[in-house]
Amino acid sequence: MRLRALAAVAALALVAGCGGSEPPASGNRDLLANLPSCDRVPLDQEPEVDAAVPGLVLPDGARVTSVVEQGALTSVAATVRMSPLDVRAHYEQRTDIELLRVEDEIFETEVLARTQDRRMYLRAGALCSDGATLTVMVGPDSDDAGLPEFRSG
Repeated sequence: MRLRALAAVAALALVAGCGGSEPPASGNRDLLANLPSCDRVPLDQEPEVDAAVPGLVLPDGARVTSVVEQGALTSVAATVRMSPLDVRAHYEQRTDIELLRVEDEIFETEVLARTQDRRMYLRAGALCSDGATLTVMVGPDSDDAGLPEFRSG
């Protein structure tokens, strides 16, 4: 019996650690429920800043806390009251952008999209059970624009 339990834990670790483009299973939300409540994690401590960045498309309610221009690229930091799985679902439902690649690992989601003749790479990382930090890079619509690579390869 103990061997079966160990095998189940090992299989779960393999599945949780591998990124993919398959839709997230509903059981994955149970893993996010193990994180602290967002009522106990401050999502709005840093001051909000203006985010007038061409090609930046964030979910409603996202709080932008930093915008830094770095040559042709612009990096944006934000928080949102959504889990990484919800962020993925948000971008998959949008019709005003072209998704080029999406991956999630339950606690982290990565999105590469074409928006307004620009490319946007977004990584959402779980901060609490239903809140995430967003790290975004927006740049030229080009394969060699210098946007971050997906972590899982």
